[in-house]
Amino acid sequence: MNSDPIRQTLGLDTPPERTRKKRIAWIAAAAVLTVGSGIWYQNTKVTPLEYMTEPVTIKTLTTSVSATGNLEPTNTVEVGIEVSGTIEAVNVDYNDRVKKGEVMARLDTTKLLAQAVGSKASLERFRANIAEAEAAYRNARTELDRVMKMAAATRGNYPSAQEIDDARTAVEKAHAQVAAAKAQAEQARAQLQTDEENIRKATVVSPVEGIVLERKVEPGQTVVASMQTPVLFTMAEDLSVMKAIVSVDEADIGEVKENQKVEFTVDAYPNRIFEGIITQLRLNSQIVNGVVTYDAVVKIDNKKLLLRPGMTVSARIVTGTYPAQLTIPNAALRFTPDSEKGDGVKKAKPLSSGNLRYVWTLRDGNPLKTAVKIIRTDGSSTAVTSTSLKKGDAVIVGTREKH
Repeated sequence: MNSDPIRQTLGLDTPPERTRKKRIAWIAAAAVLTVGSGIWYQNTKVTPLEYMTEPVTIKTLTTSVSATGNLEPTNTVEVGIEVSGTIEAVNVDYNDRVKKGEVMARLDTTKLLAQAVGSKASLERFRANIAEAEAAYRNARTELDRVMKMAAATRGNYPSAQEIDDARTAVEKAHAQVAAAKAQAEQARAQLQTDEENIRKATVVSPVEGIVLERKVEPGQTVVASMQTPVLFTMAEDLSVMKAIVSVDEADIGEVKENQKVEFTVDAYPNRIFEGIITQLRLNSQIVNGVVTYDAVVKIDNKKLLLRPGMTVSARIVTGTYPAQLTIPNAALRFTPDSEKGDGVKKAKPLSSGNLRYVWTLRDGNPLKTAVKIIRTDGSSTAVTSTSLKKGDAVIVGTREKH
């Protein structure tokens, strides 16, 4: 017997077990639809927003330029040695304070002393040669005088012309021997002076009062002073005053001048701010990976000796201080209400002096577009002029969910 279509649709002619399963399926489908509708509603529900504001203020604006570099001693001295030999003693070490003239190291002078003794003996020998040559010269001169007197007495008959010439030649030869002996003695004297000077140079003394930064020699080491003087020590003349060489970007160099104040930090004391003064701006550029920078020299007071050569400096060069400026936070210049944004993204203008920009003030709960003219910025706040803004006005800097 055929079932009624209506009964089939309603499941009235379906066996009880199948009817129960269908009802469960319908209930599950209805539950899924209910949960999905709730999620869709939550996702499409508009969360109310409120504006975040900050007040317009009048304050002193300080502009600055960032730079990085390293600390150096004001005056570094390399102490070398001008003679070759074996290091016999080293009297100073790293960080030692040394007075001017203090002995820092000494060579073994055995060979140098022997050379000096030999040179002195040569000098004495050549001095004796001078005495002999001078005596021979005197004798030759006497003989020439005797011959000339005899020739005058005999009216040229005796001695012969040849004898007279021989006497004159003997005088000239004796005179030359005196000159040669004196030259040899002078050479020996110079060699002795050199040997004595080398003995003196074998003792290395400090040329300045300062601190030993580096020691490059050990006892027993052989040093060779030929084409270039070996450097044994590096000294800092005075670490109570130091300098930093910082690199200033070419885009900022026009703002930097001598005598400007510099504030900086070092990694060793990240929470401490040190100060200095620019004493020199170097004209020569430095180009690294296509980036052009210029070196600025910063003089630093280091009486507490906290700063050390080579430390990395993160500097802030104060380029100007401007009191009583009408200022707004930079975030206000970046804010635009959704209704003003449009479909595209506009590139923000740079904060250059004279640029006309817009901010939004909150009036009766609604944003109001207000024109401002940029004067200058310190990176977080910007000084502006405006016919509409005044101290205390609330400028919008962003939005947040309203609670």
